Amino acid sequence: MIPGMESRTFYAQIFALAQDVGFGINFSSSINMRSTLFALSSIAFTFSVPFTAAVVLDTEGLPDSGLNTSSWVTGVKPPLSSIYNLHDMQLAVKNYLGETQYAYIRTGSLDELTYHANLDVWKQIKLIPHQTHGRNVLNVSTEQTLLGTKFSVPFFIAPAGYSSFTDPENGELNLVKGAGNQGALYVPSILSSKTTAEMAAAKLSNQTLFRQIYPWANRTRLLNDFAQAEASGYKAIFLTLDNPTVQGIRTRALRNGAPDSSGTYSTDRSLQSAAELQKSTKLPIVPKGIISWEDAKMCADLGFKAVYISNHGGRLIDTAPTAVEILLDIHKNAPEVFTKMEVYADGGVRHGTDIAKLLALGVKGIGIGRSAVFSNAWGVEGVEKFFSLLKRELTTTMMLLGVTDVSQLDRTYVNTKAVENMMY
Repeated sequence: MIPGMESRTFYAQIFALAQDVGFGINFSSSINMRSTLFALSSIAFTFSVPFTAAVVLDTEGLPDSGLNTSSWVTGVKPPLSSIYNLHDMQLAVKNYLGETQYAYIRTGSLDELTYHANLDVWKQIKLIPHQTHGRNVLNVSTEQTLLGTKFSVPFFIAPAGYSSFTDPENGELNLVKGAGNQGALYVPSILSSKTTAEMAAAKLSNQTLFRQIYPWANRTRLLNDFAQAEASGYKAIFLTLDNPTVQGIRTRALRNGAPDSSGTYSTDRSLQSAAELQKSTKLPIVPKGIISWEDAKMCADLGFKAVYISNHGGRLIDTAPTAVEILLDIHKNAPEVFTKMEVYADGGVRHGTDIAKLLALGVKGIGIGRSAVFSNAWGVEGVEKFFSLLKRELTTTMMLLGVTDVSQLDRTYVNTKAVENMMY
């Protein structure tokens, strides 16, 4: 077959050319069709008609929302106007970005079972609207207060290393500015292309940033990071505790030559040690990477102001539980955690409905990492669209559920029996 014959764009071009030169098209039989196609192909090459084969992407099992990639060109970003949800953003960036960079952002560990479980768990939770409350949903508020600061939405950009892969020049500065323009929270990773001070300098005067830090094996480096965060005006520290000196075996990333930061973190996984570190900074420390109800309870008992439930996006232990499963375990075994401290969570959040479900399960702040990094490919405008898409979905979900404020969402709005039946 002549290259490009499989493309409908090719057919359209040569048919149009045939009409221009007066070529009659006869598809009355398969023989006529075959001969006509070859004749048209000859015309196309004779007149040097350019054609572009449609981009064919592996959609990785993401939901089909009617995304049309026929006009896409490999290595070129589609216009933001063609992006309607976070899945669109991922596929667009997959088509645009280099294989190594995409693999690093996208990868999970080993067979990526936890990565996929994070995405699939939402299918097992049903949302239940309530008309009996009699609320007028004309005005809906998505505002949420986290550690004393009010934000426009209850979701935030979670720490994600090498966020500059989607914009090497501006890197995390786009995320700072986009979040600030939307009145939202950004928590930059310590593995950023920009310094702690550079990112702080890019924020709006009334904008709040938190900072993610690893418990480095080098204690001097750790204390210096604390001091820099304080001096630069950050308001809290997310201390990631779930990968002691090794990261998960991320086959997809390794196959494509993506970076590996193993060997630099402390091997001390003690929550008591993390609590001791609180004496080294005035900023509240939030333990990140908690995946058991026992550890969540201990965080509350040790006096932390917040805890961050996370399986690291499925990038560490494959087959680790999802945030939903951990939250249900906390409700069953240590429900006081939700009243003694703020609970944050992440993992597979792609829609406003996912955010509503986590809010109903007692989460105050919802982190989103990969999708925010994908949005960075379009700069500040892309980051703002990331927030606006999710805010619209969350607002719509709240109105349909019959709630006017995120604080009204509780377990009566969700049916989690399918998940519980798999757990217990």
